Amino acid sequence: MKVLIPFQVTEATLTDINIPEDDYAEWSGATTYARGAMVISTATHSVYRSLTSDNTGNNPDLEMAALADPLIENPDPQNWQLISATNPWRLFDQKPSRIASNPGSIQVELTPNEFIGGIAGFEILASEARVEVYSGAEKLYDETVEMQDNSAIIDWLAYFTEPITPLTEFVLTDLPVLGTPRIVVTLSRSVGDVQAGQIVFGQLTEMGQTKQDGTGFSGLDFSYVQVDDYGDLETVQRPATRVFDFSISVDRSRLFALVQSFKRLRGGVPAVWIASDRREFAAIGYGFYRGYREVYVGADYAEIAIEVQGVV
Repeated sequence: MKVLIPFQVTEATLTDINIPEDDYAEWSGATTYARGAMVISTATHSVYRSLTSDNTGNNPDLEMAALADPLIENPDPQNWQLISATNPWRLFDQKPSRIASNPGSIQVELTPNEFIGGIAGFEILASEARVEVYSGAEKLYDETVEMQDNSAIIDWLAYFTEPITPLTEFVLTDLPVLGTPRIVVTLSRSVGDVQAGQIVFGQLTEMGQTKQDGTGFSGLDFSYVQVDDYGDLETVQRPATRVFDFSISVDRSRLFALVQSFKRLRGGVPAVWIASDRREFAAIGYGFYRGYREVYVGADYAEIAIEVQGVV
């Protein structure tokens, strides 16, 4: 089992992206905004909605910064509500259900200042995902993932009758390890908008050997469903995710190092948990660990049970 610990993408490391940051007009202190008006801030890459009428001179970035002050009791927004990241920066906001989109393709060029061992994508709508890694002008890696699941095609009848099932996630864990790589990720399709909920770059940490017994997942749906007095259903569809139970076998000499890895990810820090690289196993999750339990089994190894909740 591997864990991809995300690298934080910043303006300094995001050297190129083909998605324009033009969701709405930029906020201006000279403009009066009506209730419900939408603006963006390219300084913080945020989308805001006005909560008041005659909203003039109230900087939304400053209001959000003030609300983050721990000395403020029960902070509530007064003039602006933070809605999401802007379109290009939704790719890196740790919220896969908030989708970035662009006609034809999404292309991202990253120049990180640390080793990058793996790349993953979630909530993808594209025909293919291509990852290229350069050292200077020399291309060292070029891999294309066809974003289509053919696992249901088991015979000729299925070939003609099974519907085309798009793949919505991918992971690559064999990138060349370079100190200063240049990484280009291209998502493309021939017709319509390309969409992506999250693209994750990061270092890979080997956790241990995945055990089949004790490893699995369950569904977690945040939708609202209620039956009234007449038996009619009232439903509100909301995002859904998975809760994973991973069971791994670990050499006891590595336990302290693993505990340090868990400390880095405490407090709800999302990571990519890879129990198997085989996508048909659905054993790849982007989420945070809710807890882990280690049991000494013998003199040489231990077993660790990890519960991971996917983020939406």
